[in-house]
Amino acid sequence: MTALLANVLDKAPLGVAVRIARIDWTAMSEDEGRRLREFGLLEGCEVTPRHRGSIFSRDPLALTIGRMQVIIRARQAAAIEVEAIVGRGGAA
Repeated sequence: MTALLANVLDKAPLGVAVRIARIDWTAMSEDEGRRLREFGLLEGCEVTPRHRGSIFSRDPLALTIGRMQVIIRARQAAAIEVEAIVGRGGAA
């Protein structure tokens, strides 16, 4: 499953919950980082990618974090490394 995730949130499959392994805070502005932290995007957090922009673009990306729906830019999602959640729904 990890190979399918490509290790960054921007490439994670839609509808599949993943865990945030690492965030490259230097890849975004201070305001962007603060906003993402306020939404609860932190290492160890579980998120589920739900929707991507349009047919021609991967921007923006809609995520479910707990009970919230959050929209982030593909550029921000590319700075977030993710890992498969082992032991859920047959994931290995």
